[in-house]
Amino acid sequence: MIPAQHPYEAHYKQEEGGRTVYRSKPVIAWDDEGQALVVDERSGRLVPANNGRAFTGLSEGVHPVVAAIPGGGWSARFKNSDCSSIIDPLVAWTVRSNGTLTPVDTDLTGLCDDPTTMANFDGLVAPGTETRTTQQGNSA
Repeated sequence: MIPAQHPYEAHYKQEEGGRTVYRSKPVIAWDDEGQALVVDERSGRLVPANNGRAFTGLSEGVHPVVAAIPGGGWSARFKNSDCSSIIDPLVAWTVRSNGTLTPVDTDLTGLCDDPTTMANFDGLVAPGTETRTTQQGNSA
């Protein structure tokens, strides 16, 4: 058995209550023949991913978050419908096991999320960088 060093996920398709439900499980290891192994919660053992389930395949998984560091003065810029911008400070950066960083922003309720996934995200602003918050098209 070879422990999984790179994240992969096993995907399953099931019918529940008249609708199709998709689930995934992390691949924990690979057996000597190269089969992906996942945890079987009922037996408490590792089993082949394609063992007795509606297995649909494997895909590369997301590297897990291994650390978080402060925002360090960085901000996210969001564009308003009137073409003006709002600058919001980042609260942190998450660090994934492959070394990638993801910015973390928070809303007024304290919900944290990646600002780059927001529809009106317009860029990251480095510390000390002058930002333009007036309407686009105005001359300085």
